[in-house]
Amino acid sequence: MSSLFKVIALICIWSTPIQIFVFLWGIWITIETEYTFYSLTNLKFIELKFHFLISFIHWLYTWFWEPYLDFVLSLPLLIHQPIKAIFSTLIGFWILKKLD
Repeated sequence: MSSLFKVIALICIWSTPIQIFVFLWGIWITIETEYTFYSLTNLKFIELKFHFLISFIHWLYTWFWEPYLDFVLSLPLLIHQPIKAIFSTLIGFWILKKLD
């Protein structure tokens, strides 16, 4: 069981550079386009840069609670992404600390 938690912790830590890259990509989009800090939501970012995930999001709406998905996808990317990166990194280090 501890090896499963170790894998989860390492995934949380290793995903941080990807999350920082997405945050910086979002900043670049707001500089280069008409989107603002608050208008570039998670859903708009996915629609702009990851077209192939739209069908997956529509499938998620059949399985998950719709207001929850509406809330998460409507969060501004430039606020949501750094918070998610910080918390996932901290959770990963916390799990590793608890295991040792």
